[in-house]
Amino acid sequence: MSKDKTETVKIRRAPKFIPFMLSGIALGALVAIILSLTISGSDGKTAGFITQLLVYCLGLGAGLGIAVAAIVDGLTTKSTKTAQANKVSNK
Repeated sequence: MSKDKTETVKIRRAPKFIPFMLSGIALGALVAIILSLTISGSDGKTAGFITQLLVYCLGLGAGLGIAVAAIVDGLTTKSTKTAQANKVSNK
């Protein structure tokens, strides 16, 4: 015999955090490259601290990407819909 049990479930679209973080990292890398090309030393050569810029900009980009994903996640909780679902157990 199978028993049917009806439950109320909440349905919403939540953002995936990894794509937001990877987008932030890509933007951080772009900013670091642009900064390293525009900053020049006193002798006219470009600054040789691209690795430091990359580390800081990649970290900031990842953090900002996750922050944006958290904000979008907070906004999507307002559009939560409820539905009735049947749970079937074969006992």
